[in-house]
Amino acid sequence: MSNSSISYLCRMCLLLGSSLLVMANAAIAPSLTELNRVFDDPFGVSLIMTLPAIAVIVCAPFVSRLIHLLGDKTSLLLGLAIYGLLGSTGLWVDSLQALLIGRFVFGISIVMCMTVINHLIAHYFTGKERLHFISQQAIAVNLGGIVFVMFSGWLSSIHWRLPFAIYLIALFTLAISIKGIVSTDKSADSSTHSIRFSDIKPVLAFYLIGWLGMLCYYLILLCLPYLLTQSQGLTTTEVGIAMGVMSILSAIVAYYTRFGVHLYGERNIMTLCLVSFAFAFLCLSQNQVDWRAYPAIVFTGIGFGCLLPVLTHLVICISTVRHRTQMLSGFVMFYFLGQAMSSFVLDFRNILGGEYFYHVIAVLLCIASILSLKFVPDLRETASKVVV
Repeated sequence: MSNSSISYLCRMCLLLGSSLLVMANAAIAPSLTELNRVFDDPFGVSLIMTLPAIAVIVCAPFVSRLIHLLGDKTSLLLGLAIYGLLGSTGLWVDSLQALLIGRFVFGISIVMCMTVINHLIAHYFTGKERLHFISQQAIAVNLGGIVFVMFSGWLSSIHWRLPFAIYLIALFTLAISIKGIVSTDKSADSSTHSIRFSDIKPVLAFYLIGWLGMLCYYLILLCLPYLLTQSQGLTTTEVGIAMGVMSILSAIVAYYTRFGVHLYGERNIMTLCLVSFAFAFLCLSQNQVDWRAYPAIVFTGIGFGCLLPVLTHLVICISTVRHRTQMLSGFVMFYFLGQAMSSFVLDFRNILGGEYFYHVIAVLLCIASILSLKFVPDLRETASKVVV
């Protein structure tokens, strides 16, 4: 399938579907305080945020087989249906236990949709056009996060149930995807055979960088609101604006990533990503500087803007067509593993102390950036080729 033959509707389905993935937690984050008041169970309410990521980690190894069995288009439609129906459970259930069950099943839909969307991008596009669309995907993810969080904050001020209605947008995406998405030949593009370590080894470095990058990104997301409130005296609305600026910066960086890869190669851009995160943590460690959060926001925006476009591009290009769906589901698993571990890793800040904790993370990132110079390839000369 040539790049030019992909319809505008199909492209819109892929981008809208990608932006929905951010809503896994973003859509209900502003209503967590109210949820805790309603259910009076802080631990149970915290599980509302973490269960989707846990479901992704648990179910990702099996998703490729389901996609092979049902086909990519059917799997995407099923995932969007589950996403919309189970994501909106807060609208119509009164029990926290039922809500938690819905959130877990909702997490399964995330890994289904994310794997199929990346698989379709790999099939629909080649070469520079693929990298260009992956950059657009990252822009959709960041801008979607801004829009949905702001809208959710307004809805949560009306009633705690209303933010769950945002997940129903997936049903609209489902409706247009019925016509917009063109199925691929599942027998040619996927495999149900067991994979060996030799199959995973070429993309293992990308998995680990994805895990580390998402871990660091969510650590910063957890730290910044408190820091901005304490050191700068910002209101929750102003904190939201500051976080929105970071997402806009990430979207801008994601757009220019395709040019950076073309000029400097994946290896150098990935090193820039890790070094940017390292500088963000170094900024956070400067307790004597009240405005340290602002440069941290800039460096985090740069790092996250580079992270997903380059890694998705690398996983698609390096993995074989035979095992690509499995490799992509594995990438999604490591991506969410970093998110799920962030709150647990953050507890070490209380043990080590904030300054020392941030220094340790920064040093680890610097080591990872040096290792990326060895283990991340430069595909500029073969960017339009896929290893088969």
